[in-house]
Amino acid sequence: MKKKKAPTVYDVAKLAGVSPSTVSRFLNRTTYVSDEKSEKLEQAIKELGYKPNQHSTTHSNRRSMTIGVLIQHPDSPFTCRILNDMEKTLIAKGYSLVIATGHWQKNLEQHALDYLAKSNVDGVIIVTGDIKEETIIKFANNIPVVAVGYQIEAENVRSINLDNTLGGYIATLHLLQQGHVNIAHIKGHSSQPDATCRFEGYKKALEESGIKVMSKLVKQGDFSSELGYEKTIELIESKVHFSAIFAANDQTGYGAIKALTDRGYRVPEDVSVVGFDDLPTSQYFTPALTTLRQPIEEVGVVCAHSLLNLLNGETHEARLPPIELIVRQSTQSLYRSNPRQQPLEKFALS
Repeated sequence: MKKKKAPTVYDVAKLAGVSPSTVSRFLNRTTYVSDEKSEKLEQAIKELGYKPNQHSTTHSNRRSMTIGVLIQHPDSPFTCRILNDMEKTLIAKGYSLVIATGHWQKNLEQHALDYLAKSNVDGVIIVTGDIKEETIIKFANNIPVVAVGYQIEAENVRSINLDNTLGGYIATLHLLQQGHVNIAHIKGHSSQPDATCRFEGYKKALEESGIKVMSKLVKQGDFSSELGYEKTIELIESKVHFSAIFAANDQTGYGAIKALTDRGYRVPEDVSVVGFDDLPTSQYFTPALTTLRQPIEEVGVVCAHSLLNLLNGETHEARLPPIELIVRQSTQSLYRSNPRQQPLEKFALS
């Protein structure tokens, strides 16, 4: 009589209606599996009489104690601040970081993810990028993921997202409250969700105040000081009237101020400038930059704790302090330098 073949992980996965990787994670107890799926798996294991290989399970339980981090540019002040506190938190728990860069190129980002997977990391933190949500969800079938700048609801994925639309709205509202109507905007990287949301906030503030968004006042940047400078020169040479600039981030703001100064404009007497991020250097810039402070260091800590909780199968609700307007010397009321102009009605946040 032919001996009946022992059931496999694939048999359990098929009967429970889940992926084989979910079965593996359920058996190893290294990451969270939903109650619904756990119940189906327990039933399938019992029905099939499946017995996991003890040696395999023990081996799988061994962690590498390394966390992969996908970033875009290693020299970005924004990224460095996130990494600093993230690393402190993870080191305190005995983990080391394996860092890969994507440089805002989809093929390089995918290569970086593949590299991290082959590096046998226990989990991955993605700090913004162009990777599609479905790619992240698929990747998370095998390795838990925390994604910054995304809004993903999926098993084995946690999203950390700041309200960049509100930030762009507040930045533009501040300039409106100072009497500025012709407000230029230098956008961030074209494929970055943060940049898109800040632009949406800019448009919302203008539209709510009855001001038409002028395409001539909107320039495509890339979060760099170089393009901040270049696009401001374009604004000046286009002869379009503007009295204020909302820059997509502080580095773009630095470039804008330099361009204005080089062309003989005074900041803020002639043109007010608002940035976004509140980098440490912004308070020491000349003039000190008005900006939106986002809790960058806290993002690193929250990312670390979220991934650790995922690894331990614990639930975790990520909470970040709100974005805050920091008013410095790069903005002032339009009426101080143009006293004959009539004040614009002040707008309040709802």
